Amino acid sequence: MSSNNSFNESQPLAIFAGRGILPQMLIEDCRKKNRKFLVFLLEGENYEIDYSAFSPMKLGYGEVEKFLAEIRKHEIKNLIFIGGVTKPNFSSLKMDKKGAVLLAKILANKILGDDAVLRAVVKFFEKEGLKILRIDQLLDCFVARGARLSSVQPSAENLADISLGVEAIKSFSRFDVGQSLVVAQKQIIAVEALEGTDEMIARCKNLRGDYKKNAVLVKMKKRGQSAKVDLPTIGVETLRNCAAAGIKGIAIQANSTLVLQKDEVVKVADELGVFLVVI
Repeated sequence: MSSNNSFNESQPLAIFAGRGILPQMLIEDCRKKNRKFLVFLLEGENYEIDYSAFSPMKLGYGEVEKFLAEIRKHEIKNLIFIGGVTKPNFSSLKMDKKGAVLLAKILANKILGDDAVLRAVVKFFEKEGLKILRIDQLLDCFVARGARLSSVQPSAENLADISLGVEAIKSFSRFDVGQSLVVAQKQIIAVEALEGTDEMIARCKNLRGDYKKNAVLVKMKKRGQSAKVDLPTIGVETLRNCAAAGIKGIAIQANSTLVLQKDEVVKVADELGVFLVVI
């Protein structure tokens, strides 16, 4: 757990859940620790997990006042946004008064990119008196620099490609592009865009074998990216997808990339012969 964790375990928590298994992991952790929580879901989102047992409240994108009223009714001050969400068509949203204020802030920052939009959302809810928590304040899912994860280790060629990938992501950050990319033979062969990591990896599958020889996936936080929302994430499926696409290994940024089900990830990496290194 992060050493700068200032969250009081006895305080209730609002969980605004997106897709993926992260919300479920957090709910299980809350139950284990007898921490009170409320679950909020987005109308129209395609959830893989059934949250009905936790009496979730479903909200439209524009129902900000309804959300804040529920939070205040239960005297909740702590909020976490966790999991992926589908970007809406902003022009077709029905907004309440608070929602219209938030939408104006989103649209004002949209030209600056996704990170600016997310920071605006966080700032809006903080001004409403809520404390927006980072996932590492609640779950142990970061890996420290120097940690050895997989038994397979990168070659000198792999390490050179990883260094190239790191510099590329730092550079691309200016354009709000990519938390991950794939490098092979000192060439960037794929960059993550709106489609997400899995789709980017799938694109690599179609490249000629000689072109993607010894390819590596580099995944790290964009420069200036908020740690409170949308952090780079890997899990078992990332490893399986990499192996299927012929990618030899994954490099993740220390204390910035979420590793879901760490023990299982390390086990699967060794089973597949894929290296996993922390940079």
